[in-house]
Amino acid sequence: MTEALITELGRISSPRVISRQSVMRYKNTKKGLPEIARELNVDAVLEGTVERFGDRVRVTVRLDQVAPESQLWANQYTRDIRDVLRLQDEITRTVTDEIRVKLKPQEYARLADSRPVDPEAQDDYFRALHARNKLAVTTAHYSEQDLLGAISYFRQATEKDPKYGPAYAGMADAYIELGNPWSGSRRAKETLPLAKAAATKAVEVDPSLGEAHFVLAETIELDDWNWSEAERQYKVALELSPNYALAHEQYGRFLQSLGRNHEAMKQMAYAAELNPMDLRIREVVGLVTLASRQYDSAVSQFKELNASYPGVGDFGLGWCYREKKMYPEAIAALEREVHRRRDPVPLASLASVYGLAGRKREAVKLIDELKERSREHYISDAVFIEAYIGLGEKDEAMARLERAFEEHDQWMVDIKSYLGWDALRSDPRFQALLRRMNFPP
Repeated sequence: MTEALITELGRISSPRVISRQSVMRYKNTKKGLPEIARELNVDAVLEGTVERFGDRVRVTVRLDQVAPESQLWANQYTRDIRDVLRLQDEITRTVTDEIRVKLKPQEYARLADSRPVDPEAQDDYFRALHARNKLAVTTAHYSEQDLLGAISYFRQATEKDPKYGPAYAGMADAYIELGNPWSGSRRAKETLPLAKAAATKAVEVDPSLGEAHFVLAETIELDDWNWSEAERQYKVALELSPNYALAHEQYGRFLQSLGRNHEAMKQMAYAAELNPMDLRIREVVGLVTLASRQYDSAVSQFKELNASYPGVGDFGLGWCYREKKMYPEAIAALEREVHRRRDPVPLASLASVYGLAGRKREAVKLIDELKERSREHYISDAVFIEAYIGLGEKDEAMARLERAFEEHDQWMVDIKSYLGWDALRSDPRFQALLRRMNFPP
């Protein structure tokens, strides 16, 4: 119910609604309302309780103003579980009335046009969200087990209710993450077609769903390399869900991959405003700043992240120091990151800096470890590229890049902007790949 209400309110162009990831950090908190509101930079807080008994659900909701502290509105609702979506929309309309927000005609129509959902399908959907939302706080990455569990529940929800758009959108998102070279365990060539099929179905059954257009935009970007159509779908998603922080984040990354850094930073700044407590967004903001070649600013951001969450900014710092050719500092940061999580991307990044710093034996040792691990678990070819660049083995790096191209590896969308591959840019083979990916000039 918390996620659903945040999503519903987020579809309204005003007010600004804080994302679930930031809000849920206050679950069971002892902090008072004024302190929470100050940390999130909000004027009001919506809170309540949900009780379910059989096929009935009781929801108690309260809207509190922060300064001066007062209760604006409170109500209790008892409904059949099949009418939960209508109830969410009813609460959303009431809240917007209480805070004097004037709905646009299309927003009001969307809230008034809810249909009943099979209770068992909705249960599966919420279980899927629970599995997917176990985002690791210390690494800002998903686990394979949680993603596969979420996909299973999303699929069950669509089987019980074939017109349940959010379940298809959630399934598409989970498939995209499953093929992510940072933390995924599957080839993108295997997962992206499944993601695109689910996203296309989500748009088909619920064209007014911003999340559906968002995941469709991602699959078009990652699998089709159709930049204009991907951008069109991102814009539709943000028009339908203006407060969707993840869509602002991913659209920012999309813009940055095209070299439109100023626009990218605007999107990332708003994503951070909507989701101020989310580690992944703060990490990505730093990486986009780095990709814009604002090295000192990026260093400051990762240091601030480390000050709040020790160790979380080390990976970004390693990349920053590598680009500044401060190899001892880069090695120290990446060694701390590898000690914290011995994942493929940090290992490859550390190997690249070892190579650049002349410590080639240590670089080779890490590459051998990655090769050994890849015999049992899939590791993207793109992960190896910077490691071989560090060793000066550009032909092997290009061979890996071309294999990543054939695999439609998700990292390929960053080929135009990723600083770790700069040493390959003058190679005619690299330029040919850019042309084959249809990048705009």
